[in-house]
This record gives sequence, C-alpha cells and structure tokens, in this order.
Amino acid sequence: MKTGLVSVTFRSFSPEKIISLAADAGLEAIEWGGDVHVPPGRFDAAEEISCKCSERGIVPTGYGSYYNAADAYSGFPEVLETAVCLGATYVRIWAGRGKNYDSEAEVNIKRAVLAAGKKGLYVSLECHRNTMTENRDIAVKLAKNTGCRLHFQPNPDISFGDNLKTAEAFAPHLAAVHVFAWEKGPENRDVRLPLADHFEEWKAYKNSLPGVPFLLEFVKDDLEKSFFGDAETLKKLAAF
Repeated sequence: MKTGLVSVTFRSFSPEKIISLAADAGLEAIEWGGDVHVPPGRFDAAEEISCKCSERGIVPTGYGSYYNAADAYSGFPEVLETAVCLGATYVRIWAGRGKNYDSEAEVNIKRAVLAAGKKGLYVSLECHRNTMTENRDIAVKLAKNTGCRLHFQPNPDISFGDNLKTAEAFAPHLAAVHVFAWEKGPENRDVRLPLADHFEEWKAYKNSLPGVPFLLEFVKDDLEKSFFGDAETLKKLAAF
C-alpha cells in the first residue's frame, strides 16, 4: 500500500512546499490537482514538478483533473497530455453532473479511456457526491462498460456500513483511495476530524481494498500539524 497526499489539500501552497511536506512526512506519492498546481496545458510546469518529485523520491502517481465527462470531449486531450508530462499513471475525471445515469457522459468516459490507454495511462472516476459515481451500481456499470477505474472515498452523507459496501463494490476496479475523516456537524455541514478518530473504520476499508495508493485529502483546519498527525496515522494503517 503506497501512502501519499492529494495536492489540493493545500491549494495555497506551492508545489515545492507540497513536495517537501510529503517527503518530510515519509509519504511516497502525490496526486496533483489540475485547478491550481498543474493547470491543463502547462506542460513545462508539469515536467518541472515531475523532476522535483523525483529529486525527493516522490511518485507523481496521478493527475486530479477537473475534466467532467458531461462536457465536450474536446477538453480532454490537453488534460491527458498534461498528465503524460507529469509522469502520472492515471487521470482522474468527474462522471457527469447529478447522480442519474448519463449515456452521453459514458461515451466521453470511454473515449477518454481509449485515448489514455494509447499513452500508457488509465482514467479513473472520482467517487464524488452529485456525480454518477455517488450511485455505486452506476459507478461499477461505468467501469465495466468503459474500462475506466474508480476512486473510493467515504461519503459522509451515508453510513459507514453503506460506505463499506461501496468500497467492496469498487475493489475490482480501484485506482486509488482518498483518505479523510469527516462527520456531519451542525446544519448538516461536513466537519473534519483527525484521521485517528476514524482509524477503525479505515482498517475495515483497507481490508476490503487492494494495494492501491491511499492518499490523504484534506486535514483538520487545513493545518500542517494536522497533516503530519494524519500522515503518521496513515503510515500506521499501511503497516496494519
């Protein structure tokens, strides 16, 4: 189980600082976000970040793009080429808008999968609320129909038991896992907790999932000390 960080955890930080944080915490990989740190089309920047990762022994495991399969396919090739320059193994995309099945979005997902395969990469759908992958049956259907892979992350809107069923359903198609500890607070808002508070739940998830990268995404109060604490918990989980 490779341990790592999703760069959007610290959107305001420079890529260099994010690489240093990951290395200093003893993590092995970074999934780079396409909204701030590696914008699509910034090929030179992607190559530079790849080199800086290598210098610190960090793998740029994935490219977390914000391409949405509900949009025109013409937006994807630039995203894919950026991921190639980064040295990523996968491109993460969003599976439409709304959790109902969208046949046109499925067509774009399949086109993206075929294009990425020619470059030696694969495409993964983020398990995200308000997209088709919120429905695990549709998510698995998309994986089977298109050859894409899936990202698992707990949905705080549903029970631990339902999240575990989603993890088990996603396991044969998994690309990576986004790791965090959230609960519902006042006014139904998401509240971030130390990862250690959900350690038992994460042990159960890990037992259901194959050895793909487990990547920290978001930490309590966006603080570096919270990140380092969660990184220690993640490494403990990896050793479990």
